[in-house]
Amino acid sequence: MSLFGSDYFLDLVKDWEDPNPEPVVEKHNGIYVVRDDLLEGGSKVRFADKLIKDTPVKEFVYGGSNKVGWGNISLAYLCRKYGKTAVSFYAARKVPTEHQEKYMEYGGIIKWVKMGMLSVTKAHARWYVEEKPTERMNVPIGLEHDTCFGAIIKIARKLDVKPEVVWTVGSSGTLSRGLQLSWPDAKFHCVQTGHKMEQHEVGKATIHPVKYKFDQACKDEELPPFPSAKEYDAKVWKPMLENYDTTKINLFWNVAGDL
Repeated sequence: MSLFGSDYFLDLVKDWEDPNPEPVVEKHNGIYVVRDDLLEGGSKVRFADKLIKDTPVKEFVYGGSNKVGWGNISLAYLCRKYGKTAVSFYAARKVPTEHQEKYMEYGGIIKWVKMGMLSVTKAHARWYVEEKPTERMNVPIGLEHDTCFGAIIKIARKLDVKPEVVWTVGSSGTLSRGLQLSWPDAKFHCVQTGHKMEQHEVGKATIHPVKYKFDQACKDEELPPFPSAKEYDAKVWKPMLENYDTTKINLFWNVAGDL
């Protein structure tokens, strides 16, 4: 968890308000669901708005790019909105994925990297930023930036529901840790996608591994009854229904829909 409390992060966004429509919260199977599949670009369009708008650089560079991730899509959406440029380093492939196509549709630029393991794409992004450090910013994996934490806290605390138990998907764990600062008395569960997560990445959340690889879509019979990213958020639904406490106020944050 962060060494700082919520007040520190909220102070960073005290003059900022989310310019997007308020999150829609619906109840499904007795669980409150934040329906940011209804928001173009997904939740990260909210969380990174101030970062992209107010940081005085021309290019936002991402080296932690996953071929089916939504972070890059949100980044490109915001850069187009604010007249800036998103540059992402991806492992080279012959045909772009649907997510990469969506990213480019929003004006994002792709730098293809041979032998593009995560450590390699991150290194290329770092070198690219070092060429023009006053014009380019290296965006941390999972938008793990203090301003984004501030936005998460501010947005979450404005919801009408005050959950006792919170469920999220997790790769970097940024959303779960941000929501833990929002609702410090709640219990948290994080459904792991991608690499094996360490406890420090998810704060106090209980980690739930799933059988799927990060870029593997979950089966149709395990999907929630609303649009959800099959390679990401949708993987929460089955383990959540199997493990959630029906006597508590449960909330699931659905970051994005499916393409």
